[in-house]
Amino acid sequence: MVEEPNLFWFGVFLWVGGTAFFLSLIGGKSATAPVVDLDCQYEFDPLLSDRLKQANILSWALLQRKAGLTPKHLRQLRQGSLDLLSFTELNRLARTLNWTLEELLQAYGVTFPSLGSAFQEVAKLHSQGQQLYNEKTELQEQLTRAQAGLTVTTNDLVAAQERIQLLETELERREHHWQTTLEDANNQVLQLQQQCRRLRTEVQQQRDQLTVEFQYQMFEVLQTLLMNFPTATVMAEAKPTLPARNVVALFSPLRSLLQQWGYQAIGEAWGQVFYDPQLHQPDSPDIREGELVYVRFVGYRDGDRILCPAKVSRTLPRT
Repeated sequence: MVEEPNLFWFGVFLWVGGTAFFLSLIGGKSATAPVVDLDCQYEFDPLLSDRLKQANILSWALLQRKAGLTPKHLRQLRQGSLDLLSFTELNRLARTLNWTLEELLQAYGVTFPSLGSAFQEVAKLHSQGQQLYNEKTELQEQLTRAQAGLTVTTNDLVAAQERIQLLETELERREHHWQTTLEDANNQVLQLQQQCRRLRTEVQQQRDQLTVEFQYQMFEVLQTLLMNFPTATVMAEAKPTLPARNVVALFSPLRSLLQQWGYQAIGEAWGQVFYDPQLHQPDSPDIREGELVYVRFVGYRDGDRILCPAKVSRTLPRT
């Protein structure tokens, strides 16, 4: 990679030096050539005419214009004298005639054995240089694409980092919010637990107080029965023939209690009613709805709620 450019420039220098030497030889050879008009026939006209046909050039004037030659240079070209043509003009003339510079010189009978190998080396180096240039161009394009991709990737990375930063900030905010909310919820739970314990205590106290008050109220209602019932029990044992009506009067407080509660009796003792399974409890499973039965023990209801159904039977007990 380092030596090939040096060989290339050495070959170019050798080529240019050889060409200059060749042109000086041609100048010495044709210094005495006579001046001939364009309409004359010259030595190299047949060779050039064949080449002009192949290159589709129809006249000498057209060749002169395409190759950028002066009339004098064209005349010298047709005579075989190339001493006044520069390297650039010779190279342009060769391209116009679809020749290489070496083919042009060889067509005029000039051979350079050593220069030909130099040309080949120069062409080889030129090809290598062109390949290196193409590789360099491709690498530059790849580098440009890589840099563009790197720019896009960098932008995406920056955007991703910004997004991550925003997400982390949002996460911290939500964590703080959730932590605060959880602490508030724990405090509320503790407060509710305390309130629940307090309410339970209050309810229990109220329940105890209501129980005591209920007991006091029931005692006041049943006070007469409670006071007289022990005495009635002793009298019934002492006097078995004591009429029952004397004892019935002791149960009048119970009627007052039922009235205070708003309870209603279902049926009347020993009364006859039509059997209703919603209100009555039969003593036999074969009793059908609507059948006449007797109420042996009354039931009680609180509005539409049945507290206890009345017990019924097809017959009354024997008295």
